[in-house]
Amino acid sequence: MSAKRLVFEWWLLLLCSFALASYSVATGLNSKLDSRILDFATSLVAKPPADDVLVIAIDEQSLEQVGAWPWSRDLHAELIDRIDAAGPEQIIYDVLFVEPTNSAADGELARATIESGKVVLPHSFIRMGNSEDGVVAELPLPELAAAAQAIGHVSAAQDADGTLRRFSCREQTDGETYPHMIIAALQAQAAGETAENCIGRPVVPFQDPGAVTTISASDVLQGALADEFVQGRTVFVGATALGMGDRYIVPSGAWESMPGVQTQASFFLAARDGSLITPAGKFWSGGLAWLAIALLFGAFWLLDPKRGLLATISIIASTFLVAVILVLVARVWVGPAATLITLLLAYPLWNWRRLSAVSAYLDREAARLLTTSGETPAGTGFDVVARQVDRMRSLVTNVSDSFAFMRRVIELAPDAMMVFDRLGALQMMNQRGAALFPGWEVEGDQPTLEEMLMLINASFDGDKGELSVGADQTYLVARAKFRLSDEEETGEIVVLRDISQIRRRENERQQMLEFLSHDMRSPQVAIIGLADRGKERATEQERFKRIRAQAERTLKLADDFVQIARLEEAHLQYEDTDLAALVEEACDRFYSLARKAKIEIRQDLPEMPIFAWVDASIIARLLDNLLGNAIKFAPGGSSVTVRLAETEDGKFELVVADQGPGLPMERLADPFARFGAHETKAGPSAGLGLTFVKRAVELHQGTIIVRSAPGKGTRFTINLPDASGGAEA
Repeated sequence: MSAKRLVFEWWLLLLCSFALASYSVATGLNSKLDSRILDFATSLVAKPPADDVLVIAIDEQSLEQVGAWPWSRDLHAELIDRIDAAGPEQIIYDVLFVEPTNSAADGELARATIESGKVVLPHSFIRMGNSEDGVVAELPLPELAAAAQAIGHVSAAQDADGTLRRFSCREQTDGETYPHMIIAALQAQAAGETAENCIGRPVVPFQDPGAVTTISASDVLQGALADEFVQGRTVFVGATALGMGDRYIVPSGAWESMPGVQTQASFFLAARDGSLITPAGKFWSGGLAWLAIALLFGAFWLLDPKRGLLATISIIASTFLVAVILVLVARVWVGPAATLITLLLAYPLWNWRRLSAVSAYLDREAARLLTTSGETPAGTGFDVVARQVDRMRSLVTNVSDSFAFMRRVIELAPDAMMVFDRLGALQMMNQRGAALFPGWEVEGDQPTLEEMLMLINASFDGDKGELSVGADQTYLVARAKFRLSDEEETGEIVVLRDISQIRRRENERQQMLEFLSHDMRSPQVAIIGLADRGKERATEQERFKRIRAQAERTLKLADDFVQIARLEEAHLQYEDTDLAALVEEACDRFYSLARKAKIEIRQDLPEMPIFAWVDASIIARLLDNLLGNAIKFAPGGSSVTVRLAETEDGKFELVVADQGPGLPMERLADPFARFGAHETKAGPSAGLGLTFVKRAVELHQGTIIVRSAPGKGTRFTINLPDASGGAEA
């Protein structure tokens, strides 16, 4: 499924959800569920206390002791007289007196009603003649209506499920408005504001069974009721005996039928104390539904399935709680059933469509991501989706392994590799690249190649395609453009191959050619010339002496060249070595030569041994070269000083100083050049000895400093690291 189609279906399902919720609210499609939630909410409403309300019931006991129903109206008058004598607040007499009987009895009832002045009488409605739906008020007898404190209707209409939950505060018919008997009673009690606040058909939180005190009418007629029990109370009188009074199913705690007079008492208490629940109307129910649906579909769009499920549960629970809390706190009822049903239908429908899209995607990707064998794995699982997921997992694992392998190969490649985007910004580089260009973070900095080259002070030769870093690092630059299949713009891959060793070898070959063609050739030519007796006028002894000197020069050149070559190729054998012992041994080796040249070797060594992690043979040859040169160039009667000491920073300092003529001017610029002066008064030399010394110090990660002045001698100072900071084998 394409992304556009999924968006279309999201909008379609959203609009359908809005339509379903609106239809449910408008038609009351989910009224039964609303009623159950309303009953639960009203059961939690705090009921006002019923201590000042009393129900006098015309029950089975009354019928048995007083007589069968209907009673004579003078008996009703007697009951009113006895109640009124006890001093009640009001008498709400829930018995219809709409037809005349015996005139004397009717008159007696009117008298008792007038004398009390606290009697509220009910009336009903009957169908209007010659009309299908018109009704008219059926009022009490005129003399009774005139005598009553107030009159009001007692009509009660159950909901569709047969349960009485609400009363109509006022009914209008034939242009007249008739208040409910309870509203009329409250108005008569000067509770006008409370009565006026009752509008429409509010929901009544009915009292629990037994909450209102009920006594039998026979006990009142027989004088068994104490006046204190009635005084100051609102007294309800009505029939409760089975088969003679109106009874209703009400949601008061346990579901049961309740006599009409007791429902009137519950209505009275709720209306008087402001506990009536006002239905908010369909507009607010629809608004709640639209808001919840919008939140749900926002969660569908923004959240993953797990969080989407949690969001759906939260929205459903919140909708239910909002409806209940509004009843408890604001006494307002907003039906949530349409919202709840719509949410419960929308969630599985959307997830079914999303699951269908995922299933189709898995099939497409499985067909595209084939294994190396060209076959798609079958996959295992309980159902189709589980098998698709298992197949995709297998394919993704293969692809991930391939990518990991390629990334590992790139990371471990011997060449520095970098990838730049179409703007020239760095996107990726391997370990070699990171080592060559330290300090850059690909994700944060994204430098260009030019910036990276400036960082390491590199120079690029475009003609040769070579990059030079410092004096001894050379890289061959290879660049290639690339284009992604789904993009028109290109990027670039840059590979830097280290050819420093190749260039070094080329230089060495060049130097070897120069060495063979010049330095080695010169003494050989001299030997040939000396061997020609016809051209040589020197004596035999002098001639052989000069031949020997040239041969020794050739041997020395070859030996020095071989030592340098070995030093470049061989791996140093590091060991914990006593440097003082190496110095003493070197001085001993040159003792005879120095004595012959009348030169004194002075040793400035510490009393305790100094150990360093070095290659003993290399350091010994280094000392031989420095001592040999010092004795060779120092004048007779002078001295050569060798000093060894440990510095404050934990390194070791080796000093070889002579009192000779100093280095020639041509050597001062680069004392360690591979091929220097060829001949001095001290004997033949090609400068290979100092080259060996410099390279040996570098391999030990040390430093060497030369100080020389004409006529004041030459001083070589070498610093070597200790064992912890030295080179590794």
